[in-house]
Amino acid sequence: MIKFLKEPLLHFLVAGLALFVLFEFIASDEADYDARIIDVNRDALLTFIQFRSQAFEPRVAAARLDSLTDAEFERLVADYVREEALHREALALGVDKNDYIIKRRMIQSIEFITNGFVTANVEVSDSDVAEYFDDHRDDYFIEPFVTFTHVFFGVGERSEDAALAMAQAKRAELNRVGAIFSDATRHGERFPYFVNYVERDPGFVVSHFGQSMADALFDLAPSDTEWQGPFISPYGAHVVLLTRNVAGRHPELDEVLAEVRQDAERAVLDATQEAAIDAIVSTYEVRRDIVRRAGVGP
Repeated sequence: MIKFLKEPLLHFLVAGLALFVLFEFIASDEADYDARIIDVNRDALLTFIQFRSQAFEPRVAAARLDSLTDAEFERLVADYVREEALHREALALGVDKNDYIIKRRMIQSIEFITNGFVTANVEVSDSDVAEYFDDHRDDYFIEPFVTFTHVFFGVGERSEDAALAMAQAKRAELNRVGAIFSDATRHGERFPYFVNYVERDPGFVVSHFGQSMADALFDLAPSDTEWQGPFISPYGAHVVLLTRNVAGRHPELDEVLAEVRQDAERAVLDATQEAAIDAIVSTYEVRRDIVRRAGVGP
């Protein structure tokens, strides 16, 4: 903090702001002086609370204001005064006219307000939800998954053929002794990832074992007792006990109703908000005086 306070840039900014404020007070007339008066009243604080906490319901904002302790109220007033003062200084400097970030924030504010009005007036019926589900059924496809454990022999210090031979011998041993799912950790070598894989989808299995082995695993018939393989991955050879193999499927609407309703509402809200913004844009006359260079564009 001490080092920061010694920075020349900080001194320059402070001096510049001080000169700006001094100039404003000396050069301004009575009307300008009034512009430097910040009135703190209930309506102003309620509006401040509504936008800061996104509590657009006036009664909610009023209840929140009335429930504040004295200390909390003073902090609220201080925050309001600080924000109002900085906003007025920014407007006086004209940053709202030249700063693209400020412009984007102002645009976002209008979009936010528009969204609030749209949200309060849009309803989605059960038939709308059903229609949305029919049109977007693939979005809710339930991926296939497998549950398995494996015993691993790496190829780091041996050939792939040697690893496969060790895995083949281990498979015979595991099936002979009737090894179960939880026995896998007592055999083979340490694998870079996991020993047990429970309800994992194709993408996850591919990321650990490669596409070829993943395809082979999803083609296996499940069994609680039969160890299968060996299979080869980029890391080595594997013997697998695969106990579940559930195919992918499209669910019924009842299974994903809450998710579909939320998505349908968002789609309607987005479309309605975009229409509202288009209506605002359509009230402006657009005059184009820009000429594209020859050969540019379609």
